[in-house]
Amino acid sequence: MTNAARFLVGSIAYFLFIVAPQLFYLKRRAQTETRLVLSIFALWALWYLPYAPIHEGSHYLGGILTGMHLKSHQFIPSFWRGDFVHGYLSWEDARPWQVLLSSEAPYSIDGLIILLGFLLFRWRATFTPFVGALILTETFLRSLYDVAVNYFADANLGGLGDFHFLLSGYPSWAVHAAAWLLMLLATYGAAREIVKARPQIIKGQMQAPVPRTRN
Repeated sequence: MTNAARFLVGSIAYFLFIVAPQLFYLKRRAQTETRLVLSIFALWALWYLPYAPIHEGSHYLGGILTGMHLKSHQFIPSFWRGDFVHGYLSWEDARPWQVLLSSEAPYSIDGLIILLGFLLFRWRATFTPFVGALILTETFLRSLYDVAVNYFADANLGGLGDFHFLLSGYPSWAVHAAAWLLMLLATYGAAREIVKARPQIIKGQMQAPVPRTRN
């Protein structure tokens, strides 16, 4: 896949997997239209800035732990130059098993982040609407996006990224099963919190009395 095609796929996936759930969640939290729009833009910035460093940093951690030596890297895409997708790591004389472990590292981290999402929402029943949307985004939705975009780009669209290496190094059924398990867990976690979401109750705020009609 070219960078332009990956950007297009990523943009569509971002709307489907992240923006749409954010909208449902914030709507259920009874946010005004102005707050909703401002929240969506703020959440995009807070999602985008750490996304590539976490993904590429996971590759880096996996590579270092297996004994590989970094040759060149770009942890953050050069978005100031119009490049929003091109992050990479290049290793010196990497062995196949080392490349496999480095390739799977981001998705192992995604699994841990999904678990963190379940723990955070279990630890505290309610958050403010924006904080709740942020946690939802950085745990379930971020992991769903990360796995789905890379999986479908390589498995269905002929990409040569992480899942291309994983599918060539592991039994394909195991890779497909692991990817779908992560996506389903992330989807379940996000859907559960969206369904549970309720309007924020501010302490001391009284509900307006309902006028009574005389018979």
